[in-house]
Formats: sequence, C-alpha cells, structure tokens
Amino acid sequence: MKKIKIILGFVLLAAAVFFGVKFFLDTYSPAGLKTEQYGPAPAPVRQGTTQDPSGQLSTDEPSASEPSEEDLLYVDFEALTALNPDIYAWIEIPGTDISYPVVQNPDNDRYYLRTNSDGEYSAGGAIFSEATYNSTDFNDPVTILYGHHMNAGNIMFGHLQDYFTDPDFLSQNPKIRIYTPEGMYEYGVFAAVPFNRDHILYYNDMSDPEVYQAFFSSVLTIRELGVYINEEYMPYAADRDRVLILSTCLAGNNTRRFLVMATLLSDQ
Repeated sequence: MKKIKIILGFVLLAAAVFFGVKFFLDTYSPAGLKTEQYGPAPAPVRQGTTQDPSGQLSTDEPSASEPSEEDLLYVDFEALTALNPDIYAWIEIPGTDISYPVVQNPDNDRYYLRTNSDGEYSAGGAIFSEATYNSTDFNDPVTILYGHHMNAGNIMFGHLQDYFTDPDFLSQNPKIRIYTPEGMYEYGVFAAVPFNRDHILYYNDMSDPEVYQAFFSSVLTIRELGVYINEEYMPYAADRDRVLILSTCLAGNNTRRFLVMATLLSDQ
C-alpha cells in the first residue's frame, strides 16, 4: 500500500509539472509566432488608396493626418489568409509593441479567446472581433476588437493600459492603424477608460443615432483614476463618425474592462 501511495504521488507530481509548464509556455510565450513573420511583405497598404480589379493602385488626395509611406507596415494578406482564412486585418499602434493580425470566426464568437491567429491553442488567444455584432469591413458605427491582458503583459493587449495611462505617450495624440487588403484606416484616440464588463454592442444599438450619442456622451462623465479624454477626436454622429474600440481586462480587476476608443480620421 505504501509503494502504491508513493507511485501515485510521483504520477500526480509529474502531471502537475506537465500542466504547469504548459500553462507557463502558453502564457509567457508570444502567441502567433508564425504570423508575426508576415508583418513585412512585398506590397504596401497605404492610407487613401484603393485597389481596382486590375490590381493597380489608384490614389486619392492624402489627408492632413496621413503618415509618411516609410512609416507604414507592409502586410502580405495573401500569405496570412493562406495560413488562416479568418485573418482579415492587421492592427498596429505606432510607438508600441502592439502589432498583430485581426481575426474573426464566422461561427463562434469565443473561438479566439484560447486560439491564436495560427489556429493553435494558446492561453493568449488572438485579437478578434465578433461576427454576431461586427462585419469585417470596419464600416459599422462601432467596431470592437478584443484581446487578452495576460499576467506576462507582453502579448496581445497586455501593455494597452500601460501605454494609455502614460502621460508622455498620451501627449503624442496616439493613433491606431488598421490595415486591410483594401487599404489602411487611421483612428485618433479620444478616450481610454476603465469600464464595466457589460457587452457594449449587445446592450447598445449603435445604429440608432440617439443611442450612439448617449453612449459616447456618457464616456465624458467617467471620473476615476486612469481616465484619458481627448475631445479633439470625440465622435458626434453615428452616420458620419466610425469608432474603433479596443477592449481588454482592467489590470488588477478582471471583472472590469479597460477600453481604448478612437474615431476614424480618414475614409478610403
């Protein structure tokens, strides 16, 4: 009986070590190692450009906020979608380490909570939107992208709150860039706030101008530590101002959320 207990103890210890190591690797290793190599690619995706069926780029007048061509990423969407057809965009926040594919599973909104953009299990998941509430063309009044805030802090939206509570970073009027096969969208951040865990698009029909206006007006009333507001980029009309929201867990309290909200500065 004593030998059986000793053997059983070794088995349980081995199992604990195995799952402990697996959790460590999932949590502290960068998710999406394969997809990260596709950041640089042969063909640029530029703000203010569209691609016609012939494959030629036709340019519009650049907006005042257009970054220099050298400042843009080169994203090979053909390679990315060959790897995973759920990849439909790429998010970059200049001045940060946040630069990842964006995915959406058409059948399961929760799929990418624990699956990376390579389609493999990962505690870090991926940056994703929900097909129930958002299209993949960024033409909805409000598009929400979700990403984990892991204890390791160095993957997905792990540093999001750190950046958007840093006065030096915020003084630069931060922007968010979304690259798609059709072009690049640049957003100006107007708010970074702690928030409750209510599902925003479930409880708020943003296609209703009154609901849209009431929601973003309420953001101005938030009064607590870690709130950033830049009224220069505040949205005013659901039929004119498209908004991108980045959502992650609030540091130290995973029953709440930390949201970064940004208004589209230029149309394609």
